[in-house]
Amino acid sequence: MDADRVPLAFRAQIEGRCQVQRINPDLKGDDAAHNQAYIWVKEWLRGALQDAPEFPEGVKTKEYEISWRFVTNSGQDDSIIRPVISGTGCPFYPGSSMKGAFRRACKSVFPQRILQYCGGEVVVDGTRQTQPGILRFHGAYPVNHWKDKSDLVDLVHPQQNWQVEEQAAHSAFFMMSLFQPTLRFGISSNQPLSETEWAEIWQVWETALGYGIGSRVSAGYGHVMDSTVPRLLSIRLRGEGLISRRVNGDGEFRPNLFKAALRGHTLRLLGGVTTAEIAQTITKRLWGGFAGRDGSVMGELGVAFRCDRRQLDEGPQWFTLHEGQLDILLLNVRDEERRQRLRTFVIRLIKFSMMLGGFGKSWRRASHRRFFSKKKDYRRDIGCHWEFLGRELGLYQPFRNLDDIRRYFVRGLYQSMQDWVMQDEGQRLDVRGANWREAWHPDRIQVWARFDDDMEDAISTALDWFHQEQDSLSHRSIKQTHLTGKLNQVGRMWQRMYPWYVKRDGRLIWRGFIEFVTIFPDLNATGDNLAIQQDFLQFLDEVSEFDRVW
Repeated sequence: MDADRVPLAFRAQIEGRCQVQRINPDLKGDDAAHNQAYIWVKEWLRGALQDAPEFPEGVKTKEYEISWRFVTNSGQDDSIIRPVISGTGCPFYPGSSMKGAFRRACKSVFPQRILQYCGGEVVVDGTRQTQPGILRFHGAYPVNHWKDKSDLVDLVHPQQNWQVEEQAAHSAFFMMSLFQPTLRFGISSNQPLSETEWAEIWQVWETALGYGIGSRVSAGYGHVMDSTVPRLLSIRLRGEGLISRRVNGDGEFRPNLFKAALRGHTLRLLGGVTTAEIAQTITKRLWGGFAGRDGSVMGELGVAFRCDRRQLDEGPQWFTLHEGQLDILLLNVRDEERRQRLRTFVIRLIKFSMMLGGFGKSWRRASHRRFFSKKKDYRRDIGCHWEFLGRELGLYQPFRNLDDIRRYFVRGLYQSMQDWVMQDEGQRLDVRGANWREAWHPDRIQVWARFDDDMEDAISTALDWFHQEQDSLSHRSIKQTHLTGKLNQVGRMWQRMYPWYVKRDGRLIWRGFIEFVTIFPDLNATGDNLAIQQDFLQFLDEVSEFDRVW
């Protein structure tokens, strides 16, 4: 037999034979279909049935729509996450996973029913025995058009080391997930049950769905449209920015962009007040993560995002979200006091994210479409812009002057992070902070700001420095330097146009924008880089209209 005719699903995942997870950088656009992940999917779908298998007679079923992507990990290969597949080729959510999710939810909804529904260990005459539950969990199958092969190939791209800690190597990998599947779940009982009892059972299951099912739940995967999970915070917002692109070039608005930003900023802020190890430990406790040989850590917080697709315009390069809701989920927190303190922490984190950063690709820059002075001459889309909506306008931090901003950075951020580490986590501070490129430490960062009271046509000053050649003493070009970054090199500057609000008689009044420029100077810079850096910081201080606020 010709070994090369063996389908990829049955080959060993070793170099030279089969590596489905690997992205070939030379295969882009239409050629992306030659990546092994696309070939794997093509071979899979060729033999898979579209229609889901029917559950046996007597099984109660219900259908639920997943809001974005859904991924299960078959665990068949170490190197790639790919779904559990049934005997008909249809992807499958296993009954064992369903039972585990149901049991966890039942503890919070009807704890007295766990033994009856799911079984467990009992003591009879001093002997431990296993008592089976009355319910059987049959798992779930997708019942909509799940075989859109271009949507099945998904990406995972860990960037923490690259973006926060150091300019370390990073790579994206393929994985397989279903895009907005409608799943039909099946449950049966070995005893007759009343309609009231079945309603109670489905209530438990909907609670389980509310927490999310499958893998990568805290990043936004596996959530149903109408989740009932406890929410720490719900925030309405709108935004625009670069759309994420899959390897084959298709664009996709990916809600996991929120989790990536919030987790990264948690690391940055904590890394400014304590050691790298403690900052990472606390971040994993909050947002989850990998724990090496100990497996994974389930975080206390998760992220889900919901929007009416009619509120989302997706172009080939750019998306505009007119309205959406970001939910911060409580995944594993029972203590009410801890919940309240987490709420305060997350509000600070979201304020920070909106003020100095953004969400999604190119988050280090403000939307060039909106704030660049040479809009008509600049053809490449860069940046993003996000705003709160509705009552969440109250999350804007009001500032009257530069001293207000300085006080906010000290008391509202830096000292608050110190309090969190010591009082809430019981950990020690470190005056040196983490030795990371982007730790929020006063010796490693500078923030400069200017007020712009033009409410309708505000123009960024800093974006000209990033893209234009120097043409006057008041304009200092740092185009394509180590400060702004280059291809495959993260720059050392963030720039943001933050809506400027003042508070008067208890009401927030919009006054324009505050332009923030955040710089992480290279403390080891030498030669030309050192000269450019020193010259630019001197320009900011002596010539520009910006003032240092941190």
